[in-house]
Amino acid sequence: MTGFGAARRETPGAVAQVETRSVNNRHLTVAIRAPSGFDARQSELEAFVRSRLQRGSVSVTISVKARRDVAPGRINAAVVEDYARQLAAAGLPTSPVVIAQLLRLPGVVEEAPPAALGDEEFALVRDAVDAALAALVEMREREGAALAADLEGGIAEIERLAGAVRARVPEVLKAAHERLKERLAVLIADAAVPEDLVAREIAVLADRSDVAEEIARLASHVAQWRDALREGGPIGRRLDFLAQELGREANTVGSKSQDSELARAVVDMKVAIERLKEQAANVE
Repeated sequence: MTGFGAARRETPGAVAQVETRSVNNRHLTVAIRAPSGFDARQSELEAFVRSRLQRGSVSVTISVKARRDVAPGRINAAVVEDYARQLAAAGLPTSPVVIAQLLRLPGVVEEAPPAALGDEEFALVRDAVDAALAALVEMREREGAALAADLEGGIAEIERLAGAVRARVPEVLKAAHERLKERLAVLIADAAVPEDLVAREIAVLADRSDVAEEIARLASHVAQWRDALREGGPIGRRLDFLAQELGREANTVGSKSQDSELARAVVDMKVAIERLKEQAANVE
């Protein structure tokens, strides 16, 4: 599910700003962008994010600024001495202007090595991440409430179509029986056909066309779907599974369908199930 959250936390010694974003994903992936010196604690923070979320592609951007005077770099004395020797050999004076220009030469000033993140700064960052994730979860919950209504509407449509199939099946079986009897009557007129053979053929036809078990399982899956929506919590993977099972039963009903009206209802049911699959992928 999509969401965004931001937070800022500060102490007398540092300021931490965090932004969290998530987009839909069947699984949970976490990407953390943090300043230098954070590497040793990154896995710890990722585990914290994973403890709060179940699904989605989540990105966490962290900015930490220390409120203390820190030199932005350091002078490489060996490089300066080498430049100074070259200046002296060339007979050039080492005036303040020359020294200022010397500091701009490559290799003279190096970046200061990143300081490792201390426990106090890490606690500050973790607090900011916690607050940003809370805002993200709140936004996802609002989206989830609207999505739940769509999921309920979709399952209601599947239930309606399954009811239409159930109501149509007796007429389909009756029509199929009549067609079979007519064909057998033609055969009987030409040669003796045992009555037990007729009965067996009708029984086989009825068995091949009977979708009562599939309709019953569809009803069970619909009930479980509604139970999951009512219970709430991390139900995305459960809905994924139920959508797959709904599709399986609809395919079996379709394979047994010998009637155009019934076949249209099955096609509509499959379309509705595909929509549910897409929506279920957005649920945590």
